[in-house]
Amino acid sequence: MSLFTTAGPSLLVPLGALGLVFGSFVTALSYRLPRGESITRGRSRCPACGHVLTIPDLVPVLSWVVQGGACRHCRAKVSWRYPAIEAVTMALFIAAGLSVDDLTHLVLLLAMTPAMVALAVIDLEYQRLPNSLSILLAALALAWRWQGDGDILAGLTAAAAVGVVGVLLDVGFRKLAGRPGLGMGDTKPFALAGLALPLGAFLLFLTIAGVLGVIYGRVWRWRLRISHFPYAPAILAAFWLCLVAGEPLLQRLVSLRIG
Repeated sequence: MSLFTTAGPSLLVPLGALGLVFGSFVTALSYRLPRGESITRGRSRCPACGHVLTIPDLVPVLSWVVQGGACRHCRAKVSWRYPAIEAVTMALFIAAGLSVDDLTHLVLLLAMTPAMVALAVIDLEYQRLPNSLSILLAALALAWRWQGDGDILAGLTAAAAVGVVGVLLDVGFRKLAGRPGLGMGDTKPFALAGLALPLGAFLLFLTIAGVLGVIYGRVWRWRLRISHFPYAPAILAAFWLCLVAGEPLLQRLVSLRIG
């Protein structure tokens, strides 16, 4: 039973609003962090004209729509990344409320979601995964595991094993094929999933990550005509899905197999 079942539809409105606020923060975080800019200091400015943005410019999604996707001051085009990130984060917050069955896990998931979205966006745009966000997610993943089956040792063991496998795959591909295999950055979200998910859910995660990776990779190559693609967004999507629905999916698969 999800919190939505007990709290009713009134839960979704504040969750959606909170998702928009955090989504707006993710747009700034994913822009500033890779550039080495301060996240907490300095007000947001238009990249084109440098004008300081005020409340009318910063209302999530709505400002972009009302202003026609352009800066209110210089009319330079504003990337669709901003409303897209805000809308996706809002949708994930609402989905969390519809799926998670206890308050502690909901709070942890709402803390993890913006960091996961930021990592996915940064990997898409810069092909890197900042250690600061990965460390934050590692701490939250351990808290999630502690509130679940409590087997922290198993989580740490799984994360370490994933790290070793990632190194071996990367070294092996470089020696045999002369190119990187699974990038060391891509090992991070696999290890994060190992920290948070019990064995059954982790195996399901690996399957979903593989399927999403194949689909995502084909679309990437078709659209951009390049073979290398950032894999972390697909891994993080599979991780998030298994956080909110891993156990129900496993139970469903087991019942189908038994039936």
